Amino acid sequence: MHTIKLTIEYDGTNYHGWQIQPGFTTIQGIFQESLSKILGKATKIYGAGRTDAGVHARGQVAHFYLQKYFPLEILHRAINATIPNDLVVRKIEEVPSSFHAQYSAKGKEYRYYILNQSVRSAFYKKHALFIPFVLDCDQMKEALSHLVGTHDFFALSVAPEKMNTIRTITRADLFKEDNFRVISLEGTGFLHKMVRRIVGTVIDVGRHKIPCTMIPEILQSRNKGLGGLSAAPYGLYLISVKY
Repeated sequence: MHTIKLTIEYDGTNYHGWQIQPGFTTIQGIFQESLSKILGKATKIYGAGRTDAGVHARGQVAHFYLQKYFPLEILHRAINATIPNDLVVRKIEEVPSSFHAQYSAKGKEYRYYILNQSVRSAFYKKHALFIPFVLDCDQMKEALSHLVGTHDFFALSVAPEKMNTIRTITRADLFKEDNFRVISLEGTGFLHKMVRRIVGTVIDVGRHKIPCTMIPEILQSRNKGLGGLSAAPYGLYLISVKY
């Protein structure tokens, strides 16, 4: 048995997220169809984590099992030839049998792209959140600094009450890239819609709707109504998974 690791890039615009869902076109579903066709048998693929409908990835990781060896260069070309052109396998490699895309992961990096200019873009409407208002980047950076460390992120997620919502963020930055404001978050794990709730809250700080000093209070309150709304999915990118 061979364990094969894929590093995948995708534009999530046309998909109902990563995970297979009956009646919807998903990225996991597309890859399983491709592999099953190439290998001549039903093949399941395991992802490092779910991404929501419309969310993109530059470094999603997945793995699957091969019973018989298949030349990886040929397999790489075959997969890319049988999937839509808004999906691509960037790298394929054999890894130890103990590897699991989800359970072996040590952390992830996400970036959220905000197009901050006076006029909308025809090209980035499904790839960045357009905000024509002035954003106070210094206050946004201060807000992000309060998120670093181990906290209860129940208030900034859609996790259910009984779930363990303690998570660790190891880095939280904001930087400029041309007319984009990019929020970058690294952590050991993220709750469902946690990144998008954080981004929505930090944007509210940047627009002076809430003070940056309120972030610790929001976390401690466990009140989902205090933070900002979830930012739109199309500005979010899974950059990499750490092992």
